[in-house]
Amino acid sequence: MTEYYRQTTKKQMESVTYWKKHPMSLEECLTQFKRLREQRIARESKSIF
Repeated sequence: MTEYYRQTTKKQMESVTYWKKHPMSLEECLTQFKRLREQRIARESKSIF
């Protein structure tokens, strides 16, 4: 494994650990899903034209 993948894996594990200790509320989770869905729709609509 290269150093890049070691660093990436380390950051992902730190993120997982953080979110396990600090879970989002249902409202925060729904807000984030809505924002991500809107970003995806905007990105996909640009690629059509």
